Amino acid sequence: LFTAVFTFVQAYLAIFFGMDDRVAGAWIGSSVDQTGNVVASAAIISEEATEVAGIVKIVLNSGLGILVTAIAFWWQTRQTTQTETDEENTGTNTTNKFSMLFLWDSFPKFVLGYIACSTILTIVLPLLEESPEGEALQPAVLSLNKWWFAIGFVGIGASTNILQPAVLSLNKWWFAIG
Repeated sequence: LFTAVFTFVQAYLAIFFGMDDRVAGAWIGSSVDQTGNVVASAAIISEEATEVAGIVKIVLNSGLGILVTAIAFWWQTRQTTQTETDEENTGTNTTNKFSMLFLWDSFPKFVLGYIACSTILTIVLPLLEESPEGEALQPAVLSLNKWWFAIGFVGIGASTNILQPAVLSLNKWWFAIG
């Protein structure tokens, strides 16, 4: 609800206060949550604001992965240090050693496939430009993209337990009555 309201409110506030288009775009790009809402909100102001807002949002989204990785490293080393301190004070022996494998275990592997496909297509498409193979490759990739996207969502749906939210809601309802 907040994002939907601010999609419109922020743009008109920027216009009302006479913000420069680039400043308004940066403000909207850095403060509105959803990327689509960022573009819609900045488009109310101008095309320049839309471009700046889009760039700011892309930079923020790109930096998020780096930030999360840094926090995961920090958290892992902090937990290891705390465990070692506890061992010194209590004399207990728990094995919680720092491991680089924790990143690999929790890393979403589809990112590697995405990077590999992007790299291959970036190299291959210009080489096949204006050839029958090149003209056939792009529609084939788009078709495969749709199929893999659909398969991914079916996979998400297949692992969803529809009864779990209903049971949790029912439990909260009875708790509220009692």
